[in-house]
Amino acid sequence: MAADLGIMSEADDIEIKNLEVNYRGIFQKTLARKICKTIVYAAKHEGKTGFSYGRYSDAPERNGIPCKYFAVVANTTEEDLEAEAGGKVEPDYVDVSIVADDTMVKGVEPWGFSGIRPINEKVALGGTLLVVSERSPLELVDFVEKKTFPYKIAVLPGKHSFSGLWVYKDDFTDVRLLGALAKISPGIVTFDSLKKTVAEKMGADRIAPLREGYESVVVKSIAPGEGITWPYVMPVLPKWNEFEEGIVVKAVSRGGRNEDFKRFTTRTMRPVIRFDTCIKCDLCWYSCPDECFDQTADGLFDVNYNYCVGCGRCAEVCPVPNTVVMVDELRFQDNGSPYAKYKEDKEAYVKWAEEKKGKTRVNYPFVTGTGLITDEVAEGDRSRVGH
Repeated sequence: MAADLGIMSEADDIEIKNLEVNYRGIFQKTLARKICKTIVYAAKHEGKTGFSYGRYSDAPERNGIPCKYFAVVANTTEEDLEAEAGGKVEPDYVDVSIVADDTMVKGVEPWGFSGIRPINEKVALGGTLLVVSERSPLELVDFVEKKTFPYKIAVLPGKHSFSGLWVYKDDFTDVRLLGALAKISPGIVTFDSLKKTVAEKMGADRIAPLREGYESVVVKSIAPGEGITWPYVMPVLPKWNEFEEGIVVKAVSRGGRNEDFKRFTTRTMRPVIRFDTCIKCDLCWYSCPDECFDQTADGLFDVNYNYCVGCGRCAEVCPVPNTVVMVDELRFQDNGSPYAKYKEDKEAYVKWAEEKKGKTRVNYPFVTGTGLITDEVAEGDRSRVGH
């Protein structure tokens, strides 16, 4: 049963607090693991019991795919906590849902059979969605499914951190998020217990960013009905007793796109294409690892945003400056065909594309885990800087 801030077991004297970290596979797994492990250590300082666990996400084909790590804390013994919560793949509800990359507020599809789920799906009554973002809570709620009960959206100011599985960028994102957690939900762990744990496990130099996270987090109450009507249909899988003799499970055709697995929730950035400067070299079509480009009747290349994972390969190989530029995913509301917009009104499309791209260009350094580099484009300079 979901309580105001947690899941109560059948034993009324046991209160279980659940937390999840939504992160992008490979790139942010170490970050998520460190957050959850530190919570468990901090809970021990308070005389509580805790454990953490994560979903499988360390295979190369899961690059960028939304994944989850969990922490569970309770005022009970290890045996009782294991009996209450240890047998589940994930909790039914969470008190706090941390989002390491704000583009995931548009929805996550962690498994091909689960459909595109709302980022706040597991948040309990009175719980909090904690997002690392440069946007305000009211800007983020425009992408999030409305709920029938009140909850909160908290924003920790900052950019998403590519703190990966093999190369870890120690930019204090983990301790800043932990500080924010202590502010919004001290029932999970308090600031004092986190301060003691961080000093013991990470070093005294982490206390300042821990406190900065505590002081800088912004919290907004979200009323019932605020948000959007979720546009994606949840797939209904056959039950075990429905697999009767003669049932056929349709296979995915070879060489084609899987209509049931759109993959775009993997994306943090999307390519914006200037069709008017395209030279029809076909390098984007040839190089795209996910076959997202379709050749049009006039020899241009449209991109299917439902399948684009935002890897940036097309922008990297395009020989024409400023023709393909990677842009923040939260600047877009839909996955419609850019070529269709271009054909409808070429002048309006070019104006739209330039407004979306803005004056900054982003690239990924050669060494993974070191974050992003953002450069300003000088007025009138059409050269591509980075992607």
